[in-house]
Amino acid sequence: MRSAEPFRETLIGPRWLAVVGAMTLGFLVVVTAISAPVVIGQAGEVGAWTIALLVAGFFLTLAAGLLGLTRRITIAVSDTHIDARLTPFRVIHLPLAKVDRVEVIEITVAQAGGVGWRLAGSEQFLLWSAGAAVRVTAADGRSRVLRTEHPEELSTAIASASRAMRE
Repeated sequence: MRSAEPFRETLIGPRWLAVVGAMTLGFLVVVTAISAPVVIGQAGEVGAWTIALLVAGFFLTLAAGLLGLTRRITIAVSDTHIDARLTPFRVIHLPLAKVDRVEVIEITVAQAGGVGWRLAGSEQFLLWSAGAAVRVTAADGRSRVLRTEHPEELSTAIASASRAMRE
């Protein structure tokens, strides 16, 4: 029988990200309203590659706008894994059996190279702001840095679940 998750936290990103997401969607609506009649009216003259690029650009811009609006990071520790999501994508999935060390640290946005999900060398960062975070180092030496409002609870949950899995 599986027990309840020992830790779960959802962090909401900065308001400016939602504003940028909304502006991106507004821009997409305007550009689509202007370009769609032109492309449809001249469908015979517009190449298939051009239409394919326009459709791909539409969906990529739509995804970027929606990601800006959702702006959620969810961190969960289960009986077997640490999962971190940048909604709707799971960006970190670390089995507890591979956890070697857990420590509470202070992190800055500059150390991570920006906000969101970042890759820097052998480290992965997931953060919206500077502050307390938990660094989880795996047996292979790679680490994941998770910004949290509850660093002690997260580190304890990871350490406890990791110990329980090894027993």
